[in-house]
Amino acid sequence: MSEMIFLLVLFGVPGFLGVYLARRRGKNPLLWGVLSAVFPFVLLILKMHHKPLEKYRPSPPAT
Repeated sequence: MSEMIFLLVLFGVPGFLGVYLARRRGKNPLLWGVLSAVFPFVLLILKMHHKPLEKYRPSPPAT
């Protein structure tokens, strides 16, 4: 049982994090989830590909 928990932590947590980050950035969550589960350093690449959200961009001042 402890081996399953270890595998879940080793592969599952980075995979779920990859899916979450990909969804927030508008990328393919399945691809990035699998990539980050197998190669956790891919999370750094996904983290650096931050696309600013349009709704939080300040509006220009009215003239």
